[in-house]
Amino acid sequence: MTTTTTEPSLTRSRSGAIAIVATIATLSIIGAIGLWQGNSLGKDVAGIPWTIISAGIWLAYGVLLVMLFIRPARRAQLLGLAVVLALAWGGLAATDFAARANGAVEQIVENVSATLDSTWANVFAAPGIEETLKMLGILLLIFLPGARRLGATAGMALGALVAASFQVVENEVYTLQGMLDAPDALGGVMVETLFLRGVVGVFSHVVYSAAIGAAIGWLIAGPRDRRLRRLAATVGVFIVMVVLHTWSNWTAHEEEGIMYLLTMGVGLIVLVATFRFARSQDPIAEVVPDA
Repeated sequence: MTTTTTEPSLTRSRSGAIAIVATIATLSIIGAIGLWQGNSLGKDVAGIPWTIISAGIWLAYGVLLVMLFIRPARRAQLLGLAVVLALAWGGLAATDFAARANGAVEQIVENVSATLDSTWANVFAAPGIEETLKMLGILLLIFLPGARRLGATAGMALGALVAASFQVVENEVYTLQGMLDAPDALGGVMVETLFLRGVVGVFSHVVYSAAIGAAIGWLIAGPRDRRLRRLAATVGVFIVMVVLHTWSNWTAHEEEGIMYLLTMGVGLIVLVATFRFARSQDPIAEVVPDA
């Protein structure tokens, strides 16, 4: 009679994967419920037709964003489950929890002083909150393991997927909020939001999280004797991305059109640099077939 045993390391790996999947799935469901409830007034004002139209447009927009990172995801051999979980975390869990946290900060500011403009809380506090929440998703997913080739490319792809979903859902939330504020100009709100947040503001969340994800993948895949230096560099990348995010929020809040465009230009440069960095760190990815 032959008996088979499962190695402890394999058992731990499976248990860890199940725990990560369960955590992301549960928090994403909670986030979905929170987003639905939190935007009920906006949906009521927009009505079913405009809600569906705006959601459809942003969904198509999201598909285009995701397509930018399909090749890197395939090069890193990301598991399909990791891609799905990345989209769920970014669009549901991170978006909802960020909205709750940002709202709490605004409430604190209002309670502290009646003279302070609480909207400034979003300008300076939101970037740190949002980048931290998106990064938590990247950390969970990168340890799934969600990639067969762990490294900067895998981290970049995971970060971009998390952020693309976050960016799409957040834009839909802003669209519904805009329609709530201007119920007599629903079409105008849709066009304006699409232009400002979709076209002009395209190089924002995806850029920040792609860079942070690439740094995390680079850190984890690197040699152990250089982990401290790599950790310092990764923390530095995170701080720089939060600063860039803050600068983007400030220029938008102050309606500094030229400065906002320049910020998006910097975002494009960062995105190109992140792609090049990932390729230089994971040269093996270049020989992975596309099919």
